[in-house]
Amino acid sequence: MKKTAPPRLVTLALLIPLLSLTACSGGSSNATSSNVATDVIPPHLPAPIEPSPEDSPVTLTDTDLNGYSGPDIGFFENRVLDDEPEILYAVENFTRTTNDTSRLKQALNRASEEDDGGVVRLKPAANGANTRFSLAHVAVPSNIRLEVDPDVVLEMRGIKELEFPTGSATNRPNRQFLFSFGRSNGPKNLLEQRVVNVEITSTDPTRNFTVDARTNMPISYGLMSGGNGGGQVNLTRAIPFGFFYVENFATSNVTIEDNHTESVSVQMFADADYQDGAYAYRFGSTPVFLNHRYVKNPSGSANLNIPMNEANIPLTTNANNEFIDESGNVISDIFAIRRNPTYGRTPVKGSIKNIRAINAHTGYGAVQVYGGDWIEIDNIDAFNGIGVRVEAGNGTDTDNFNRSGPYYSSMNKIKISNVTVTQGFTGVWLKPHSKIMKDISVENIEAIDSGTALLIGKGSFACHLKCRDLTRGRINNLEIKGDIVLRQTIFDRPVAEVGNLATYFLSQSNREHLAAQTQKSLTTISRNDLEHNVSGERWYLIFPTAPVLALSQLSATEIGNQSSKEGFYPVDLSQANIMQDGLALADDETERPDILYRSDMKTPNGQVATDFIFK
Repeated sequence: MKKTAPPRLVTLALLIPLLSLTACSGGSSNATSSNVATDVIPPHLPAPIEPSPEDSPVTLTDTDLNGYSGPDIGFFENRVLDDEPEILYAVENFTRTTNDTSRLKQALNRASEEDDGGVVRLKPAANGANTRFSLAHVAVPSNIRLEVDPDVVLEMRGIKELEFPTGSATNRPNRQFLFSFGRSNGPKNLLEQRVVNVEITSTDPTRNFTVDARTNMPISYGLMSGGNGGGQVNLTRAIPFGFFYVENFATSNVTIEDNHTESVSVQMFADADYQDGAYAYRFGSTPVFLNHRYVKNPSGSANLNIPMNEANIPLTTNANNEFIDESGNVISDIFAIRRNPTYGRTPVKGSIKNIRAINAHTGYGAVQVYGGDWIEIDNIDAFNGIGVRVEAGNGTDTDNFNRSGPYYSSMNKIKISNVTVTQGFTGVWLKPHSKIMKDISVENIEAIDSGTALLIGKGSFACHLKCRDLTRGRINNLEIKGDIVLRQTIFDRPVAEVGNLATYFLSQSNREHLAAQTQKSLTTISRNDLEHNVSGERWYLIFPTAPVLALSQLSATEIGNQSSKEGFYPVDLSQANIMQDGLALADDETERPDILYRSDMKTPNGQVATDFIFK
């Protein structure tokens, strides 16, 4: 019997106190400024530290070394119960004009209104003639489970939408998304509440259903610059699963057939307003929030540096160019600048399991957490690309996700296990940029003919110390466990599809191969001699490097400067069994390293990459 929709989970605002930003010395945090809209601050994240005249001075470290201090929220729990699922069959006569989007949306909306939620099942045509559904973007409502028969193929409509549009022909989400969860209709129309209690899985727990992100997603090269580009890149984007302002979510048992589209197959992302991440202006290389930057136009007309809103008041600095409060106390750059809280509208309490991505883009891959808390990711298999990536934004100097500071769009309580990558970049990539992440564990990675099994990076900004709105993040309590394995099975040609970073770690045998191939010497070869792969000009083909690239540390014995100015941090590898299997050796090598550190970075011609080591 269909009644009203079940009540959503008890809001996290009632369950989870704000995380403490108290420093190790035991100081207490400031109250939240009245200028920030507290109703959009996600309750599972800490409120921003706002200097206030009426508050007593606070002692804070700019690295916030504490671990996660909130309650045990746990991962996904099934809260949808339905004894009579609604079944949708594929049409018997599938043609180029077939579009199943509307009838699936209607079925999901009906299921969402059922008592205890509802289940929709997708099955092949009754006569068995067709197993394919053709779908444009589906915004998934609360309280549903979509179960897909493992023989069913969900075809992303992609360029079909240009010829046979679903709604407006200019609607990019209809061409780029399959399922979204808690994604607002636009930056000026943000959802008031999270989408809750949602799951997409196979009807058979031992077999995957298929998402076709290839047939209607052709490789389309175009010129792009900035964080996502650099020369000719594949501009086609396919996002089969996008989790945004959502709570208690899961997807599992799915194979994604990709075409090196420039996006991640399963991604967790902030549902932000996409405005500036910091309530501050930056002018070239000059630091933000300095009084002398707020000057009149020499012509006497408009003010050159109009604050974006009333909260954007230039902060006072002392003789050392440090931000200070009215009492003269120094305020760390991390806490001095107010941030845009909508970037904290990230997924909570999720489970991503049994995902396989084929022909993933080199710089993206199968699964990525751009922001979110309490997420388990297990049994991920990627051919090309990256198995699992934990990274907010693109890390460029103008990236608003990182301008939003260390806590909004951060990642905490992330559990990653059993990841395999073949002929790709890396199995797991962890990179904080400007985020302070807490309590992340990685267990069991196998990389086959790939650049590396595990890549642990630090925030790298081209502006280095000049952009004070961008501060170096870190990962606190990062544990690597189990078997971390890099295998090589192909020796006659490089097949690992990697990005620029891995080219700083070419093995000696790789360098010898490159020199022979180009008829150059070992001291004259360069990155320009490397072959590009299908993802575009930023992406290369190399041989495997080493099982682990621990680039958050200078060396095995020296971590480096851990302040927010430099951003080095330690990683616990004591519980990991790091192995290499069959890696090719150069004539003068007896073994290859299991772990390479930042101080090991070299250009292809063997020169120490000093500038990049400390970038």
